[in-house]
Amino acid sequence: MLDAVGGVGACCLYGQYPAAIDPPADVSAPGFRPVEVDGGPNEFRLDVEGPDPQLATGGTHDQQERQRDAMIALAMPALSSYVTGHTPLTPRAPSDAAVRDILGRLDRNPPLGIDGREVTHAVYQSRISNATPQEAYEHVVNHPEEVFGAGGMEIRPQADRLEDGGRYMLEIGGPVPTWLPVEIQLDPANHAFTIHTLDGHVLRGTQTFTFTADGDGGTVLTQDARFQASSKLPAELQQLSSISRGQHEAWLHAHREIYEQFNGDRSYEGIGTAAFNRQQLGAWAEGLRNVIVDPGRSADAMIDAGGEVANAGFDFAGRFADSGIDMTGNIVGWGLDTFGLPGGDYARRAYDVAGDGVEWLADRAGDVTSGAMDIAGDGARVFIDVANPFD
Repeated sequence: MLDAVGGVGACCLYGQYPAAIDPPADVSAPGFRPVEVDGGPNEFRLDVEGPDPQLATGGTHDQQERQRDAMIALAMPALSSYVTGHTPLTPRAPSDAAVRDILGRLDRNPPLGIDGREVTHAVYQSRISNATPQEAYEHVVNHPEEVFGAGGMEIRPQADRLEDGGRYMLEIGGPVPTWLPVEIQLDPANHAFTIHTLDGHVLRGTQTFTFTADGDGGTVLTQDARFQASSKLPAELQQLSSISRGQHEAWLHAHREIYEQFNGDRSYEGIGTAAFNRQQLGAWAEGLRNVIVDPGRSADAMIDAGGEVANAGFDFAGRFADSGIDMTGNIVGWGLDTFGLPGGDYARRAYDVAGDGVEWLADRAGDVTSGAMDIAGDGARVFIDVANPFD
């Protein structure tokens, strides 16, 4: 059955869902709304509940700061990886071993809050003719670079096959080179897999992909996704280029790649991972358009994002100072202990307290700076809106 927007109707899916898998949300339920997409030959459709395209931000102040700092920490290696990966005769840096080491230190960052309010809930669906659920599932597991590459995502380290519990950096090029760290759980018995975001991802989220029989010799792919901005930094940057729309486009092409493997165009590339691919160029065009159409809001977003980066700098300086002061205390305490003098433990505790105090002050200074730049951004927006003769 086809939906009015173009796609697989919800009514033909849920009765065939494996008992061990939670069925996807009923997109005919109140709160869901269809999003206009190119249905294509695979009848792709998208229904969304909650904030979209402007996502809400999840987590407490401290949780958001942790995700922001992790995202910024990944920015330079992501840029290096993207540049070296697209420069001939240049060794890839960071190496695959270094990428694995980074991934091993990250924790999952699931969405926090209520679906449809703080958490955006999206259901992507498409039909894969001429393929059983087993065949479609095995194509994704055994050819992940083709599937994710069609969505504009290069997998690092290189993956010839997805592994249960495997951790990967999904590298995208636009609007700036970015790493999206994820962990993947495979459920071959039910032809399903789940993607969990990790620290430093622009989103908090989980997405479960399930392949079920369509009753007509083919397969229905249902992707049940829950996500939100992981910190204030991507929440501000989405004012310039929508994170949500970029994700929707990526999965549209990934779904299409799976379909084409069983229906004709086995060389389908979708967005691809070229140095200047359509996703990157589209993100730049969207950002430029937003600056032209609403310069006040764009200036506000850029100033606010700058405040978040400055805040992260203060936090880093505070942690660095705390570590240095603690190390000094340990050295002083060791010296006192070595020469049999009293006060070694007292010196360690005193330096530790002093270091914590410096870190606290730096954190507060970062928050004040970020708040001041928020106010400056609001002021700039008002001024530009008033002065702009085209507004």
